[in-house]
Amino acid sequence: MSERRSLQPLPRTRRAAPQPFHGAKPPTNRDLMSRDGGQRRPKSPAPIVAALLLVLLACGSLLGFSYSSPAPTDSPNSGPEVTEGVTVAGTIAFGRGGSIWSVSGSALRQLTTATTDSDLAWSTDGVWLYAIRRRIEIGGRLLGSGSVQKYEMSVPSLIRLSAYGGGEEVLFDGLILGSRPALNWSGFMFGPSVASDGRIAVATDYRGREIGTDVVVRILSNDGSSITTPALPHIAPFGHQDPVWSPDGTAIYYVQNGISEGSSSSRIIRYNIAKKSTTRIGDKGLVQPAISPDGRWIAATRISSQGTDVVVMSAVTGDVMLEITRTGKSWAPAWSPNGSQLAYLSANGTQANLNLASFAVAPSGIPNPPVILSPLRDPVDPNVRPAWGSLTTSIVTVSPSP
Repeated sequence: MSERRSLQPLPRTRRAAPQPFHGAKPPTNRDLMSRDGGQRRPKSPAPIVAALLLVLLACGSLLGFSYSSPAPTDSPNSGPEVTEGVTVAGTIAFGRGGSIWSVSGSALRQLTTATTDSDLAWSTDGVWLYAIRRRIEIGGRLLGSGSVQKYEMSVPSLIRLSAYGGGEEVLFDGLILGSRPALNWSGFMFGPSVASDGRIAVATDYRGREIGTDVVVRILSNDGSSITTPALPHIAPFGHQDPVWSPDGTAIYYVQNGISEGSSSSRIIRYNIAKKSTTRIGDKGLVQPAISPDGRWIAATRISSQGTDVVVMSAVTGDVMLEITRTGKSWAPAWSPNGSQLAYLSANGTQANLNLASFAVAPSGIPNPPVILSPLRDPVDPNVRPAWGSLTTSIVTVSPSP
């Protein structure tokens, strides 16, 4: 995890499957889904850019290795073991083998049996857990001869799980129906975030019955029936990612992607919904913002020549107040419901460890150095950002998944 590679984003004339931050293969692309006319359109590299920045800067050389999920346990529901003496307040959802798992107190549960679940988000009351699930469909593009060339495409859907048990509900699906079934195609969908009133911010190029030019932040109604697109500035063709609501639901923080010579120029932006105004937060090279429950702090992943580290910034000034890590091998922060801890991921070979950082704020207003421990003895999926909800008991049933 020391060698750096080019940060040039992938051309979006081909669709890229989601990749783990610490995966070992260069991203595997799929053919771009086209419109009925068969013309291939350039697509925004927004979600790929920051993933690549994290992969290429935090992971170094990806050549010569292969990504592997954690080895399965003897029981499909036994999961990784909780470290003795560690108790998790609330519920942390995380990925393992493409399924969603949770740790609450000292108990573990498997929440889904799918193998492609990622992009986790809790509702503010801890009643609902949201995720992006991807499936393979067959699409096609129309050739000049009039024939259709078929290809596989990865189709995302936004699902919602009840925290009290029960089935899964699809709120929003990325499959776009063409004029005939052979010409179906798909949009992108990344990083849902749920407001206190149930609205959902998500990075997607889907804007109704058609695809937009870039992957940007859009807002869904709480049932996914309507979608709006705020007029947020972005650098084409990089777009946006990592949207997150302020605790009071009056603002959205997101990452405006960009790239410069050999480094990230992505930065965190705050969008005031009522005023329709934007404010830059912090320096360039910051992604994956997480807002503390009291709105006072922003945890983020900072990209540097060393790799990626988790830092805590002032939500007012954007100044870095605390470096949670300095190893260049950490990412994906998530606040505890009471704001006294951060969950984040760190490199464990080609997998990841789930870590908890506990800290207090001194009378001067400066956070004290954190105390870090690992609640799980087994690794987790490196491409799934953990989500920390207030519910003290996890979902009690495993919902069957196709």
